[in-house]
Amino acid sequence: MTIFVAIASYRDRELVPTVLDCLAKAARPQDVRVAVCWQHLGDEDISAIRELPQVDVQEHDARDSRGACWARDQTFQRYRGEDWLLQVDSHTRFAPDWDVRLIRMARETGAAKPILTAYPASYEPEREFTGEGVPAEIVVSDWTAFGIPIFGQRPIEGAAPGVPPKPALFLAAGFLFAPGSFAVEVPYDPGIYFHGEEITLALRAYTWGYDLFHPTEVLAWHYYIRQDRPRHWSDHVESDWARYEELSRRRVLYMLHTPPVDRLGIGPVRTLRQFVAHTGCNFTRRTWTDMLAQELVLL
Repeated sequence: MTIFVAIASYRDRELVPTVLDCLAKAARPQDVRVAVCWQHLGDEDISAIRELPQVDVQEHDARDSRGACWARDQTFQRYRGEDWLLQVDSHTRFAPDWDVRLIRMARETGAAKPILTAYPASYEPEREFTGEGVPAEIVVSDWTAFGIPIFGQRPIEGAAPGVPPKPALFLAAGFLFAPGSFAVEVPYDPGIYFHGEEITLALRAYTWGYDLFHPTEVLAWHYYIRQDRPRHWSDHVESDWARYEELSRRRVLYMLHTPPVDRLGIGPVRTLRQFVAHTGCNFTRRTWTDMLAQELVLL
């Protein structure tokens, strides 16, 4: 089974360690191909991964970048028919044998088109890596002033190695494992800047017939704080950032209320109404019914 790993990287010093760890921790690195959208200013050294046969690096001047979803779209365009797709951020660490474990868990779901996704546990490059963390599920924690849900996470009750993946309502763009068909059926919308990426991606995946699950064991770690690291919006304050964000917000709200059924819209398998009922998200009232808690009560 081959795996296409998509990594968008914006001036990130953790890119090289992430790619090397991805390949080192894979049980079958020969079946892994990594596509990197590397947005840089010429001052980052990636020589350690540039010539690796499994790594496909696309270079872009960071000043020409249009944000995270634009960069993720660039990586998806490098998909070459692999069996599976894994999307991660460029500041990630991996569990041993992550590849075979993810494939096994995806099959355990019994779903025709499963997605395994979660906000990974946390690591910090300057501190000793401990491998600690607990499996978590994604929940709505708040809403933006414009009516876009803000996600948080909470531990999964009863999670442990060997426990089947838990059905999920939402997804994390920074750790998403799906059949390779996802790159074709749910291509990234480069018009979305940042806020709204995950809810629109979850909507589009669900309406294309994908079923979401959370792993019940920790398979990756993410560097969350990154206070001193460059961000796209901090580099583009005086140029395109505000315009990208305004256009993106309009696009996201359009998708959450009157989405088209097309390549960058929703899919033909399920409807927006079904997604609202499934997730408990009311985008008009800006409320969320915790469907995950209701399932626990029924059990």
